[in-house]
Amino acid sequence: MINRYSDKQIEKIWSDKNKYAIWLKVEQLVCEAWSDLGIIDFHAIAELQKLKVNLPRMLKLEEETKHDVVAFTRMLSEQIGKESKWIHLGITSTDIVDTAQNYMIKESNQVLLENLKNMQKILKKIALLNKDTLIMGRTHGMYGEPTSLGLKFALWYEEFSRHIERLEMARKQIEVAKISGSMGNYANLELEIEEYVAKKMDLGIDTISTQVTQRDRHLFLVEVIANIATTLEKMSTEIRLFQRSDVNEWVEGFGEGQKGSSSMPHKKNPISSENIAGLSRYIKSQVAIALENNNLWHERDISHSSNERIMFPDMFNVINYILNRMNATVKDLVINYDQIEKHILESKNIFFSQRVMTYIVMNNKEVTREEVYDLVQAKTLECLSKGLDFKEVILNSKITKLIDKKELESLFDIKFFNRQTDKIFKRIFN
Repeated sequence: MINRYSDKQIEKIWSDKNKYAIWLKVEQLVCEAWSDLGIIDFHAIAELQKLKVNLPRMLKLEEETKHDVVAFTRMLSEQIGKESKWIHLGITSTDIVDTAQNYMIKESNQVLLENLKNMQKILKKIALLNKDTLIMGRTHGMYGEPTSLGLKFALWYEEFSRHIERLEMARKQIEVAKISGSMGNYANLELEIEEYVAKKMDLGIDTISTQVTQRDRHLFLVEVIANIATTLEKMSTEIRLFQRSDVNEWVEGFGEGQKGSSSMPHKKNPISSENIAGLSRYIKSQVAIALENNNLWHERDISHSSNERIMFPDMFNVINYILNRMNATVKDLVINYDQIEKHILESKNIFFSQRVMTYIVMNNKEVTREEVYDLVQAKTLECLSKGLDFKEVILNSKITKLIDKKELESLFDIKFFNRQTDKIFKRIFN
């Protein structure tokens, strides 16, 4: 991942230094497990614990062997004497590689989980602050009825709750140790070896595998991360739509010294939201690769290996980068309450059309819903074409014959659109 979109915590987790340290840890734990079974003596274990990763020597050996794990084990073997025979006993490359990768995924998942929770904190705060603020709701990009501004942020908060739930499910499936040998049948080792390693690394157990952990486990996680990206893109789209010059209801914060355009000094562009949208598309594209990776030949091939070396560090870098960037964007969001109110007033009460129609249908047994709909729609079309106020037009229309005029006038209370908001908030923030 290029530095521009990297996350420091994720970079550290997926660094060669950390990866090979975990490889070494897995090799040493396998030896410890053999010792527990009485195969390797205490003195040999003491020597094996002294092993260290010599990356330059490993890379030199890899030039010769053309195999990273063989180069790794030979680099370790050079450091001690006859005890080196116990290194990699009964296991195969992917026992080390998959277990270590699943462990790095575990570490990355924990970072992701914390960032998801941080995102929720700011969304909850803004939702509660704007619970009673009304804003024009839109469907198909067109004005519908006013709704609570706070509900928009509460909606995202609840969506992240589902993402957290799905991530926890994916974690149970992917955070596993796989120490099952060349064909996955434990022929050259014991199941207790895997159980020992899993316990020491605080991982679950890959209950059945081939030479590799099955990639449906990885696919599920990739899909969960891609789903998180869709929510971030959804949020970025909403911000971008509200920041348009002709709307101007929400805008991204604009720092001192910040520039919006190289040629037009007046520009303030929603660059953070656009950046998030673009990177979310990159994350979503990885799902197609993960789908293909579950289709391997017989007990294994390495068609998945090359792309996973890029995909997992990149995905975790980017998802955490855009989560943190969205968190900062939402924190600095400027809400133009005057403009929000202006757009409500400019609608000239036309958004009460459903309120009027529904009330008449419920309280006048002599008419059908279709009849009332047509009557009300005729008046809304007149208002839209002539720029008239719906309330004034409706109070001076024949509709007053269907319902008492005072009752009709009482329907035009804008607080009506917020009447259920408290109940909705209690469902979410209980």
